[in-house]
Amino acid sequence: MTKAKAKAAPAEPLKNAPLDIRAMLAKEAAESASKISVSNNDRIKFMKGGTIVAPDGSEGSEFDVVILDFASMNLYYDRPYQKDVIFPPACFAIGESPSTMVPSPNAPVKCADTCASCAFNQFESALVGKGKACKNTRLIAVAPIDAAAGEEPIWIASIPPTSIKPFDAYVSSLAIRHNTSPLGVVTTMYLDPASDFAAPRFKLARALENEELEIFFAMRDSAKKRLFVEPDVSGYEAPVKKRGR
Repeated sequence: MTKAKAKAAPAEPLKNAPLDIRAMLAKEAAESASKISVSNNDRIKFMKGGTIVAPDGSEGSEFDVVILDFASMNLYYDRPYQKDVIFPPACFAIGESPSTMVPSPNAPVKCADTCASCAFNQFESALVGKGKACKNTRLIAVAPIDAAAGEEPIWIASIPPTSIKPFDAYVSSLAIRHNTSPLGVVTTMYLDPASDFAAPRFKLARALENEELEIFFAMRDSAKKRLFVEPDVSGYEAPVKKRGR
């Protein structure tokens, strides 16, 4: 009988490397989130019929969450929508203020110097209807209210264009009426029953207790980094132009 070879113990990464190199690699590891794409396993899904599906598989008509942070994202696709076919965006931008956003230098096609001046970011530029060819969204990073200290169950939700105004109004009302940002309260997230689409809506549930506030405030930096992870455009290919066009 041949004896199985013993597996070598996994080596500790660069255990004997000079301190300055290990420090440099640690810094690069911390910055890598902005350079790579991530899976959609942390995405909240809004379903027609009023159901919200959380990344952990739980479903419901309402979810109580804490909004850790949010950002704006613009996505321009240079070809018509096809069901069940995912194309990378040709141009995209992520920013904290919609009025100052600029296309990412990593976008395959830079459509304009600024999003505000882009022809595709104007109403009636869409191929169908009077909307914009560029899809304006809000990205929000949330955590379930039952998150424990030391955990970071950060979920991402993309707020569609038709829900941006209600979301912005909710954030504004928290600031004006309650002198707080979304991070200071529990938000109930639900879908508008009067909409034909999956339209997320938000309402104030209660203020966070001091102990809770400390837990969720500690997640804010991780949430911001996650929001600014750029979409994967490595598979982008320019659309083939038909003859005579």
